[in-house]
Amino acid sequence: MKCICIAHNFTENSFAAMSYNLSYKLASLGNRVLFISHRPRFEKPLKIPVNQGEILVYSWPSEKRPTNFKSFLWYLKLYLKFKPSITIGHFVGSNITGAVSKILSLFKNTTIVYYHTLSSQINTDNNSKSIIQQFRFIRKKIFYEIFCDSIICPSPLAKIDLHKTYFTKKGVVIVNPMLDRKINEVADKSKSNYTISYLGRIDKSKNVEFLVFAFIEFKMKNPTIPLKLRIAGAGSESKKIKEITNKYQFIEYLGFLPYTEIDKFIQSSDFMIIPSLHDNLPTVGLESLMNGTPLLLSNQTGLAFFLTDSYDSFIFEPTKDGILNVLERATKDFETINTLKINCRKTYKKYFTMDSYYDKMIEHIEHLTR
Repeated sequence: MKCICIAHNFTENSFAAMSYNLSYKLASLGNRVLFISHRPRFEKPLKIPVNQGEILVYSWPSEKRPTNFKSFLWYLKLYLKFKPSITIGHFVGSNITGAVSKILSLFKNTTIVYYHTLSSQINTDNNSKSIIQQFRFIRKKIFYEIFCDSIICPSPLAKIDLHKTYFTKKGVVIVNPMLDRKINEVADKSKSNYTISYLGRIDKSKNVEFLVFAFIEFKMKNPTIPLKLRIAGAGSESKKIKEITNKYQFIEYLGFLPYTEIDKFIQSSDFMIIPSLHDNLPTVGLESLMNGTPLLLSNQTGLAFFLTDSYDSFIFEPTKDGILNVLERATKDFETINTLKINCRKTYKKYFTMDSYYDKMIEHIEHLTR
């Protein structure tokens, strides 16, 4: 029985469902999966039999980010107990699991980590010239060079960003999947009012402030178009966005939205808009495609590589003029929405299903371990 370690969140209530379901798939093939869960945190380990394999779920020793020496020693002991031959790491959990697995296996362990966030996005939202940021860059560059066999890039844009930033050719494009939660078929119905919605972090790289000002200008020029903007999310610019939107009846700011309400929010929208200045493969974009809700999508996102303008989305430059233009295009003929909805589902099924993800990950693991 091969032991495979996955460091992520053991839950289906987020995009971490990709790892949750992958663990079941790998276990069903006769493997032992050692799953290190950051959230939710389990007080006692879980043992889940799956066909000829099993999933063992452990949690880090505290609810804080696993970056300290205590977490290092904890995983060192866990590694010596189970000795996984393959390690798959997401976010900060990949640092300790990847380094310890490599060192204790005398570099025989196959280590795969994820490149979820673009460096260009991090630099926009943080002070890239600070000493702390420079230290983190050097540390990550060393980690990629010494302790990683493969770096999964969820989009071609991420692979470009990885190579440009860290000068490594270890990037491999395997898109993140989205669990299919859609129950009802797309319904064709006439409406008198239309809604464009934004859902996500309210940070500088997400370009929400530009979106708000562009929408206000659009409504001032087109007061008779029955269109409103909804914004849900939280972040460093939340207070600013709330103060601006409170002045206008045609913009609604909802604040943080629980994950259980996301599908309903997306399904009640005519378009979801992603105006990001830099973004890898935004999860809300995948959720929108899965729910059959067309996207107004920035061309500076990795998701734009997989969508087709005027087929399943309207793609635009994330500038004020670009946003104004895409709002005009989206509202020119509302009758096209139902066709776009159908095509969204087709695009989702073509690229972003769980089964497609399983096949590509298993193929990649087999390639690395031959």
